[in-house]
Amino acid sequence: MRTSTTLLALGFLSAASAAVDLSSVKRVSSANVVPGAYIVELDKPNALGRRSVVTAHSALYRSLNERGASWDLRREYDADDVFTGVSLEVKSDEDLVALAQVPHVKSIKPVFIHPRPKPVTFYRPTGKNDPKLPPDTFSTHVMTGVDKLHAEGYTGKGIKVAVIDTGIDYLHPTLGGGYGAGFKVSHGYDFVGDDYNGANTPVPDKDPMDCGGHGTHVAGIIGANLDTTYNFTGAAPGALLGGYRVFGCEGGVSDEVLIAALLRAYKDGNDILSLSLGGPQGWTSAATAVVASRIAAKGRIVSIAAGNEGAFGSWYASSPGSGVDVISVASVQNTRTIVQTITLSNGHEPIIYNSFLPLKVDGSLPIYATSTDTDIADDACNPLPDTTPDLSGSVVIIRRGSCAFTQKLANVAAKGGKVALIYDNTDQALSGIDVGNFAAALISQADGKYLVGEFVAKSGVKVSFPQTGGSEDIPSPDGGLMSSFSTFGPTNDMFFKPSAAAPG
Repeated sequence: MRTSTTLLALGFLSAASAAVDLSSVKRVSSANVVPGAYIVELDKPNALGRRSVVTAHSALYRSLNERGASWDLRREYDADDVFTGVSLEVKSDEDLVALAQVPHVKSIKPVFIHPRPKPVTFYRPTGKNDPKLPPDTFSTHVMTGVDKLHAEGYTGKGIKVAVIDTGIDYLHPTLGGGYGAGFKVSHGYDFVGDDYNGANTPVPDKDPMDCGGHGTHVAGIIGANLDTTYNFTGAAPGALLGGYRVFGCEGGVSDEVLIAALLRAYKDGNDILSLSLGGPQGWTSAATAVVASRIAAKGRIVSIAAGNEGAFGSWYASSPGSGVDVISVASVQNTRTIVQTITLSNGHEPIIYNSFLPLKVDGSLPIYATSTDTDIADDACNPLPDTTPDLSGSVVIIRRGSCAFTQKLANVAAKGGKVALIYDNTDQALSGIDVGNFAAALISQADGKYLVGEFVAKSGVKVSFPQTGGSEDIPSPDGGLMSSFSTFGPTNDMFFKPSAAAPG
């Protein structure tokens, strides 16, 4: 029976192969690479012969010319104890074959382009009275034990940290207010210039000023000075920072630029190299992963983000964080979450609603419930009845369920409604909801039922939304759990990644 089954399977395979001409299948890669460009690692010069004075680079160029190859040099790498090689462009497949035939070529890898890092959320505080500023911003330090190190006097003094990112706004007061010797941001380099997008020619200079904000954000987490106005300090406020800019104002970054930045940061003597970037390659043998791992093997700490591609599931590791000796860092949820409060005119305790910012509502407004039945399944899912009054001067109370939040809010807006509170249909922790461009937020089931009861009783209660001082931080129900966006491992060649996790 087993033999018959095997023969039957082989028959199907034969039929399938006969039906499709495999030579007609186009071999096209969807990988985001620079066409014709390759990272080439070379043997060290002494591999060419002990008495040879020819460098590995010049020997490569001579060998390519002798073979009649057409090529252009893009970048040289010369860190003998980590990586010796080049980035170059060949004009044809024949030229690539010629490159592979050069005796001291160790490896040839395509030049990948990594996407620009994008924060999951972004907000710029407006000042010390900004309502979004929470009463305590140190929960992440408590989660990681940084608070204990600070209590013992450890601030990172004497440590140099390289931030390989979009640059650093070194003029920011909590980052020292200047650049160079004597300042917190004491060293660095701009490898690309403002107009670089990952595929065009970099125009480097000596000024690593940020153009995008992400690198400044990372630098603040690492080493910001204590700021009593914003109640914030970095994990290592005594450390010196190096800004290594690898992104222009738009677009991504190529492997060749990342390798140059890694080697420069290594040669500059940084104790820690931090990269909050990468792209899904997944192999420990990826060019940037190899260089990062070798630097880590030399005793430097190389910490690289695992990535924000958790939605794609397992086996989606990111490079250069896939390097064997690299610390690949995943994200966990903060144990505290920021919420806003609503004040009630009847003295009832403030009602919490889930929002980073207070709803832009002036004064005190009456409430209007779209249904007096707090068990209704499809509240406001259909157009509101003709008897509905003008809702422009009220805060509308709606029960969650059966249809999209935006559909409910659109029906309310059709009757003039501008502000709404949606109360939960189960007793559970508050979560974020999609309200589109409407001024609306989620409140608890209990608070929603209370407001509907006040509406039914015609108590005349009014509600207001404090624009300052209304922020609170409360325990987060998913605190300490993996963030849904955080990239999974392992690597494609079965190395365990991520290596660690921290609040992200």
